[in-house]
Amino acid sequence: MKEIKVSFTTSISLKQTDIHWIEEELLKKREEVFIEVMKKVMEGIEEEAVKSKGLCPDCGLTLVSNGSETKKIKTLLGTLRIRRTRLRCQRCGKEIYPLDEAIGVEGDSVTIGVKERALWAAVEVSYEKASEFLKKFTGLEVSRNKIHGMSLEEGKKIEVWEEDRRFKVFEQGGEVEETDKEAAEVLYIQVDGTGVNDRESKEWMECKVGACFSQRVLISKNRVWLMDKKSYASIEDAEGFSEKFYLDCVRHGVDKAKKVFFIGDGARWIRNLKDNYFPEATGVLDIWHLEREFKKVFGVEGSTVVAELKGLALKGEAKRIVERLWQEAFRTRGEMRTKVKDLIEYVSNNYDWIQNIPLVGGYGSGPIEKTVDITVARRFKKRGMSWYKSGANPLLRLRLLKLNGDWNTYWQERRKEFVRYAA
Repeated sequence: MKEIKVSFTTSISLKQTDIHWIEEELLKKREEVFIEVMKKVMEGIEEEAVKSKGLCPDCGLTLVSNGSETKKIKTLLGTLRIRRTRLRCQRCGKEIYPLDEAIGVEGDSVTIGVKERALWAAVEVSYEKASEFLKKFTGLEVSRNKIHGMSLEEGKKIEVWEEDRRFKVFEQGGEVEETDKEAAEVLYIQVDGTGVNDRESKEWMECKVGACFSQRVLISKNRVWLMDKKSYASIEDAEGFSEKFYLDCVRHGVDKAKKVFFIGDGARWIRNLKDNYFPEATGVLDIWHLEREFKKVFGVEGSTVVAELKGLALKGEAKRIVERLWQEAFRTRGEMRTKVKDLIEYVSNNYDWIQNIPLVGGYGSGPIEKTVDITVARRFKKRGMSWYKSGANPLLRLRLLKLNGDWNTYWQERRKEFVRYAA
């Protein structure tokens, strides 16, 4: 394409001389100047695009000019309003806007740059606040409804990709995408769930969360950095979550790791996940959850019993825990005896996982608890919030992109979809 040269003159009425006022004035001028330049560039692109569109793509008849129409596009430089030439096929009536196709904005009114920045804010704060932040700090005016719509659109693209990957492996028997990472000496998998307020049922729907990591670095007292942690979260049935989480873990090297520890709270769906998708991993009951179950039964007044039971758990002595609980059951009556028997059942159901607690040195569910907090609670469980599943999951997909460090890669790939080369 020919080179487009733009020249113009602008002026500033110097009412004040302080740099703070000048800064604000130049910011206002910036949009005016950039938009003027962009209009000139669009005119040059359209001139070439119209020339290249000689025939109707459907029936092959010559296209003829049929007026023009204004299009408004939100860009990082400001809102661009341009009149585009419209071409029409005299045989089939198909109408074409050559400029739209040339610049890659067919059917859309915002650029990828605007989408990325709007959603960068939306994964952290409400759509309303994201709109306010954009206007304050970038000058972009994008409504909360528009940002919400962009969240659904982009998040669902990722959902479709995840489902397609799952379908090819588990429904069609395709190959699992492996990683080229070196085999980890020890890899940890942790899974948990948390409730999100369901706007439709007015009850709680479970958001399942998983984390996979191998590199633990002590950065300060009682603070550990999980250098390579990857997270996954979704509001869906256990089977769908398990299959997608498993595929993420494979990409993270779970099949190559020399040793895998699967740490959970012993919930039936979590044990099934481990048995069905990570059968070679060593299941470990989270010591924090087990201690919490002890405390729920014996309370503060039974702190000595709780300490004794926890000590046995840290040694992996599940048999002695059951024996000790039966002693408590025989010396109690009524509701307390029922609680102790329920606790015996919980311990018995997780007997093997309790025996494995010493293998991880009492290492517990701190990482997954933190992951649940960061991934779900801080965005989806603030006071007064409620969600439809169809709205929460797409936003979760985008939030995970950011938390897992995949944000820039995703948007680079999205931009490639709209690449248009000059002739």
